Amino acid sequence: MLTFEKVMEVFKDYLTEDTRYEIVMTSHGYTVLEWDSSSNTWAGEELCATPEIMRDVLLDCFTGYLEYKAITTNGEISEAEQVGITAQRQVLLEKLQ
Repeated sequence: MLTFEKVMEVFKDYLTEDTRYEIVMTSHGYTVLEWDSSSNTWAGEELCATPEIMRDVLLDCFTGYLEYKAITTNGEISEAEQVGITAQRQVLLEKLQ
């Protein structure tokens, strides 16, 4: 059974590296917040009613982060990089089973 704790544990290393995102417990449940350092404000938020929603939100954040790193390095995402990103995403999904 997927739990919030398991999701946070699997994404712990990613969240340590990509400091734009924070997960906080609010009175309404866990919320994923995105910080925009250029405007010094929260850029987005997603209330995660279930661990599955949190998993999907963080998978999208993780994928976007890897794509951003590839683009800033090479100006675009090569086919090999896209295959690598998909593989890294799959590794996280398998850990969440």
